[in-house]
Amino acid sequence: MKVRINFSSIRFKLIVGGILIVIMPLALCGYVAITQSAKTVTELSKTSEKYIAQGVAMQVSATLDGELKFVSAFTLRSQVRNTAKTVNDKGIQENSGVIGAIRQDLKKRFELLQKNYAGIFLADASGIIYAESVEDGENINNWEIPQQPLFQEAKISRKTVSGEIIRSKATNEPIMPIFGPIFSDTGIFIGVFGALLKASVITDLVTAHKIGNTGYCFMINSSGIMIAHPEAKYILQLDLKTIAGMESIVKAMLAGEEGSESYVFHGIDKVAGYVPIKKKGWCVAATQNSSEFLASVISLRNNIVVIVLFSIVIITIIVFLATASITRPLNKVIEGLEDIANGKGQVALTKRIAITSIDEIGTLSLKFNSLMESISNLAVFKKVIEEENSLDEVYQRIGELFTQQLGIACCSIYQVMDAKSEMSLIYQSSFDPKEMSCHQSVFNDCELCKAKRTGHIITSITFPSICRQFSEQNGHSHYCLPILVGGAVVAVVQFIFDNADKSFDIREIEDKIFKAEQYINESLAVIETKRLMSSLRDAALVDSLTGLYNRRYLQEYTEKIVAGVLRRGKTIGLIMCDLDYFKQVNDTYGHNAGDMVLKATSQVIAQSVRESDIVIRFGGEEFLAVLLDISQDESMKIAEKIRLNIEQLKVKLPEGVIQKTISLGVSEFPSDTGTLWSCIKFADVALYRAKTEGRNRCVRFTKEMWQEDQV
Repeated sequence: MKVRINFSSIRFKLIVGGILIVIMPLALCGYVAITQSAKTVTELSKTSEKYIAQGVAMQVSATLDGELKFVSAFTLRSQVRNTAKTVNDKGIQENSGVIGAIRQDLKKRFELLQKNYAGIFLADASGIIYAESVEDGENINNWEIPQQPLFQEAKISRKTVSGEIIRSKATNEPIMPIFGPIFSDTGIFIGVFGALLKASVITDLVTAHKIGNTGYCFMINSSGIMIAHPEAKYILQLDLKTIAGMESIVKAMLAGEEGSESYVFHGIDKVAGYVPIKKKGWCVAATQNSSEFLASVISLRNNIVVIVLFSIVIITIIVFLATASITRPLNKVIEGLEDIANGKGQVALTKRIAITSIDEIGTLSLKFNSLMESISNLAVFKKVIEEENSLDEVYQRIGELFTQQLGIACCSIYQVMDAKSEMSLIYQSSFDPKEMSCHQSVFNDCELCKAKRTGHIITSITFPSICRQFSEQNGHSHYCLPILVGGAVVAVVQFIFDNADKSFDIREIEDKIFKAEQYINESLAVIETKRLMSSLRDAALVDSLTGLYNRRYLQEYTEKIVAGVLRRGKTIGLIMCDLDYFKQVNDTYGHNAGDMVLKATSQVIAQSVRESDIVIRFGGEEFLAVLLDISQDESMKIAEKIRLNIEQLKVKLPEGVIQKTISLGVSEFPSDTGTLWSCIKFADVALYRAKTEGRNRCVRFTKEMWQEDQV
């Protein structure tokens, strides 16, 4: 049998064209892909290293700030300041008792701090050390404090300052000195509190990060000297300025720049991302060997070679069999793309197809472009809601999209408040009372909402009267879509459709619901993030032990509180409360008992004032009651009420029942002073007077109590 070949057939053309047009370009593209992949992977690696370096730099900066704040807090302790003032006034030799007490205190505190510190000490205004506590082997006296530039910097700047990482002369271990200046109440420099921070507190943050098998992080100081590296032999020994191949990257790092580069270290090709720590002039870098992250590119090259060879063998067979039914698969692809474009599927594509014909390929291109339009809308929508300021604005944006773009005329969104077991209307397409389609009981008990309770879509279109809380209206149907975040329903979207509407079409409605679900799913991550940010912000303003607001809340809302009271022409009463002899509770019964007393005290104070007033845990056993819109001189009555209620309070402990008294200082704004914080200080002065006059009493601030040296 003689076989005739039709050289004009599609089959023949595809076979020949496949070999010439597909295989040959595939080989060329493979080469280009390998080259470009190597460049891309290298750039991605640089970006990745930079992000890692940024994270490490943030940790180092945060740790440095924390240590500086710790030292600053120590200089503000009353015992430290009083001792420093006494030494400054009378000299070291004349105050052996006071100095002995502070030495014992430093010793106890150093036992708790020894993990992070090599030593702590107190020096007078001339730099002479009179109290210290150090670990074995360390010698503070080798430091010559008066000649330390850090000593003069702390004195002049009036701020806590830290030095460079250096080696201790006594132990040869890397340490970082921190000096905190101590000032008297009148602003006179009376000494410093010094701490020798173990450099490992900082450097361990850097060296703990591992990147693959060869990657690590390191840190240099402002001179290019290595101060953090996984290999200890390089620390304070290696000067990167002397390493050939690193000239460019070291120059950028020392200039305080942020970026990434390729370089050579001891003959090994590497990439690194670097980020400066501007407060210290240091620079953190994350680095990795190039050979490690390029391994995938080498594997890709080998795979492409195999694919090209294999393709040459099988392309003829595949094309021969495929051409006979090419139209049928194309139609199936078109049908699948129709479902995706209508919201019944999900795909990720990155470009449009030009429509150059009116055959199946043209139809395929048209449907593909429609799909991309839908995906583009989803991406734009997500970007928009990510930039909204609050969760309420996100829900508002979702509701507007449903009504304006999807064309669902009647839409409502109800937010679930689990803490109160309530629901609230957060969006409604119009203010028509008729659109309130749910019974009022749902708003008071969210568990009555079937969509919220089950987490499923509830619709009366498929099953009339499915929800007993839906107010049945003649000719109306509803869809209720729950918004689930973390397995819990946080909101419910409700759509109402008029069955009598001539345009009412079940298939069209279902298509809109499918699209609405897509938009809801796309917004879940944003909703969860906004809810978390809101929860974190609220948590930061509340004291975890007592549940009262903390001092940060007062700092954040002072302006609003003052503005409202001044606008209304009212008075703010300030009552500073301090439990008498509270330290005895901790010393006698333990800190758990102390916490129980603080909780009970906070409850009594909160119950003694109005709901509109604000009670703040000001610190330790101190509480501040902020009485809003009171009559002048009314504060003393409320303070006396608090005092009596605390006096009658009995706190049950495992060891028995304990009763405490409380001292209170009272001031009023704006009658006492023109600024709220000054008024709080006046209340504190009055509290001090109550303590000195015998405790368990309320004292109203008067101008005679304020002395100039208290400023």
